[in-house]
Parts: sequence; C-alpha cells; structure tokens
Amino acid sequence: MSAKAPGGTTALARTWDNVGKHSFVPEHYEFSDQSALMAYIKADPVAQIFATHEGEMHLTSAPFIHAPKPGNDTRLAGHIAGRNAYGDAIKAGVEAVAQFISPGAYISPRWFRENITAPTFSYVSVQARGRFVPILDADETLLILAKTVDHMEALTSAHDGAEPWCMTALTAEQLMRYIPMVQAFYFEVTALEGIARLNQEKTKADMEGIIEGLSGQGNAGAQHIASLMNTNLKRVAN
Repeated sequence: MSAKAPGGTTALARTWDNVGKHSFVPEHYEFSDQSALMAYIKADPVAQIFATHEGEMHLTSAPFIHAPKPGNDTRLAGHIAGRNAYGDAIKAGVEAVAQFISPGAYISPRWFRENITAPTFSYVSVQARGRFVPILDADETLLILAKTVDHMEALTSAHDGAEPWCMTALTAEQLMRYIPMVQAFYFEVTALEGIARLNQEKTKADMEGIIEGLSGQGNAGAQHIASLMNTNLKRVAN
C-alpha cells in the first residue's frame, strides 16, 4: 500500500499507538503524506472552520482553494458571506482550525467474515491549522472568487460532462455588487494532519466482507468508503 493515499499504510501489523500531534490518530489510520493531504482538500474543498475571537466561539463552513506562495506550498484561500459573524475573526487574523471531511459510513459486524468485533464508523478527514489573513482589496477578492468558482466547476463538470461556468458570464455591474458581499481570506497553514479510518487493521477477508456490505448500501458515504477500501485492498493484494 502507498502512504500517499487515504488509508495507504502498510499492512495490518502496525500498532495502535497515537501518532497524531493535534488530533487522535492511531497508527493504523495514519494519513500524513503532505501531497496526499493537499490532494484530499482539492477533492473535498469545503471545511468546517473553528476559531475564538473576543471570548466567543465561532464555527462556519467555507470552500477553500490551494493558493501556494513562495515558502508556503500549503497556503489556502477562501471566502465567506460578508455579513457572517465569523468575518470579524477573519479580519482580526486569528488562528483557526479547518476540518475537511468526506462522507463516512457505519460498519456493521454483520459484514465481518473472520473476527466478529464491535461495529465502528469509517471516515477520512484532514485537519488544517493556521492563521487567517484577510483580503481587503477588491481585485484580489474577485480573483479568489473566480479561482474558487473555476475549481468547483471543474469538480462538478468532471462528473456531468457539462461545460464549466465561469464568472466572466456576469456583467461588471453584477461583479461590483457581489464583491462587497463577501469576505475573502488567505489561510496560512501551520500544521496539516489527516486520519483515514478504513478498517486497515482487519484481515483481508473481513475487509472484503465490509466492502461487499457497503457496496449494497444506497447512500453516498457507504459507496465512498467502499471505493477507498477497495483501492487499498488492491494494494494489499499486490
């Protein structure tokens, strides 16, 4: 298995020692390759972001895009609605945590073929810690909006085959109206950490049973986890 993919750790004999620095990550579920973590964010770019400002806790969602700069290849950028209360925290340049998580799935013991243990929940997530740098310039704000739209359109059009939409379809008047309505920002990442709970500690037979069980479920989370597990299982077999 390759460490560059979610759950791509080698074999089933690893320890349960916690290898996470900022979050709970048993070694079995380690997901730490930086390029793979960034690839995960690009594929699932919406995060829950948490920060404290002036004694208040703030939590909101925002789309992020990769915005590297010299000396910081993991820098991100994003935006929220300007009237979002979180905007004050961004303008203050506070430290924050952004949590990216794709659909997960319940794992039933009914699917185990060898070792019947308790049920669990499988998921993959990436945690980015860093500091906000507010964007106050209109042109730079527009650039972040345009790049965000381009990125999101590329993700959706890749699935439906449609021609991507871009912000050049809007009039200058529309653009000038939208810019003051958003608060754009850079997010200077200081730590990036992931976890991939994909049943890597189980036997090949149990992993096959889980994949079969998940594949029979109709929800997106089950299908997503089954696909990731199947990719890892092929690596084990090789």
